Amino acid sequence: MDEITAEAAVLAEQVLTSPNPFPQVSHALILLREMFREGGPLASLRWSWDELVPVVERHIFRVTDEVEDMEERRERLFDRCAPELLDAGRVERFNQGLRQALMTPGRTLEERRALALVVLEMRGRPRHPPYTYWRHHTLAWLMMAQVTEWAARRSRMNTAVGWALGEEPGQGSGPGMSPRAMLRAMEAPEQVLAAVRDAARADPELLELLARYEQSILRSILHGETPEVLHGEEWLWMTVVLREPLRLETPEQAEHVDVGALLARLDEEVKHAVLTRMEAAGRERSSPPEAQQWFEWAYRVLVVRPLAIYGAFAKAREAPLLERFEGEAVLVSELQRRERWHAKDLEPYRLRLAARDAHGAEQRVRRLQALLRAEAPAPGSRAKG
Repeated sequence: MDEITAEAAVLAEQVLTSPNPFPQVSHALILLREMFREGGPLASLRWSWDELVPVVERHIFRVTDEVEDMEERRERLFDRCAPELLDAGRVERFNQGLRQALMTPGRTLEERRALALVVLEMRGRPRHPPYTYWRHHTLAWLMMAQVTEWAARRSRMNTAVGWALGEEPGQGSGPGMSPRAMLRAMEAPEQVLAAVRDAARADPELLELLARYEQSILRSILHGETPEVLHGEEWLWMTVVLREPLRLETPEQAEHVDVGALLARLDEEVKHAVLTRMEAAGRERSSPPEAQQWFEWAYRVLVVRPLAIYGAFAKAREAPLLERFEGEAVLVSELQRRERWHAKDLEPYRLRLAARDAHGAEQRVRRLQALLRAEAPAPGSRAKG
């Protein structure tokens, strides 16, 4: 037996041979969780938020729907996340980190006893998968502690957004946004963003993390690597209205973009449809986890920064569409690639929609044609139409 294991055995025996060891073991787990927090002696063993959050977000809502018992939820969530967050190297890193912490001066006796218990436990734990809640209980305990931290941070942000949208406490937990909140999200995006920033002042890293996810969402839109999000006429609306105004040469030009004016030019029915569709898709547990996660994050960005999402679609050269008829995606893509549009350019598409009784879509195309006619130059003008 090596020196560290021998020391751990002596300290663990003090706990396990006491008259009532169970409260002491429970207290040891609490101490481990405290030492595992950011800034604690075990903080180097934590997952980065960039590692943890995508995996947890992909599974947490589905597990919450499937299971009511909290202990069973933790077990199932760990079993779903562990294949992506654990490997032999990570398990061995935990083993060595815990052993080092045990022998580092400055730990209290209670902390050393807690570390001793887990050092002995890690000796008998396999380094290779499968990683399960009960075979790797301490690892599961620490991982779920960090998951709980993330859930609390996300909850604070969601509460701030809900407040900015005019939701009453607890109202936002239902299966959709209230009409009042929907209207507020579209009419006052600056207020929503201000509320998010206020909430993030106490947690600056959260806003930075959310910004990185926002950029990943926008990149996926620009590269045409999204689930099916838009109908054809919705993509055309965004392209025709926003592509040219958002063709910025320098970052400084972005400061002069009138966000409210651009959003006001977009069709209200289009904005409402995309917002509600993304919100519903983010809750759809029968979807593949990756698609559900994309919609969950994209919806948050859309609520806070709608012009960023709509603008990314306007600039994108490809976008997977929700087709109403065969060949619609090709037809719309050809229209979308134009640099300038006239009302007559959209007429064949409008007629195809009318022939298939897609009355709502046809009316949205009509409104876009009316917008284009209103912007056409007067007869004799030298301006380009």
